[in-house]
Amino acid sequence: MTVIYEILKESWHIYLDVSIYMLFGFFVAGILYVFFKADKIKQYLGTGKIKPVILSALFGIPIPLCSCGVVPVATGLKKQGANNGAALSFMIATPESGVDSIAISWAMLDPIMTVIRPVAGFITAVSTGIAQNFLGNDYTPDKPRIKKETGG
Repeated sequence: MTVIYEILKESWHIYLDVSIYMLFGFFVAGILYVFFKADKIKQYLGTGKIKPVILSALFGIPIPLCSCGVVPVATGLKKQGANNGAALSFMIATPESGVDSIAISWAMLDPIMTVIRPVAGFITAVSTGIAQNFLGNDYTPDKPRIKKETGG
């Protein structure tokens, strides 16, 4: 029973150490949510193979979306005309390094890892998006056609 108590006590101390960083991360995430709407991001992603991928990764890094919340935003990016690489780059960069996770990295890890984590997320997102644009196919399934039956 003392082992469980010690685990709970240490978990509480870790929570107290991390709480100020989490509050700061949520505060910055709220500011980003107010000033950087998804509609604003969509207007910068035009045609091209490299520039939209880099821009979407840069926009995706500070946005505090989880891997579930990023899917509707990336779908909206695709519907607004973003290419496959840009949407994929946004989907990878956003959950890897939101502002809240950067704050928790500062609290739980060291400053070097706090810097390396978003940089690695950016490199991964850009390389995947560029690879998609150059090596992937642009296949989009056709809409199902309804056969008209002629009467006769």
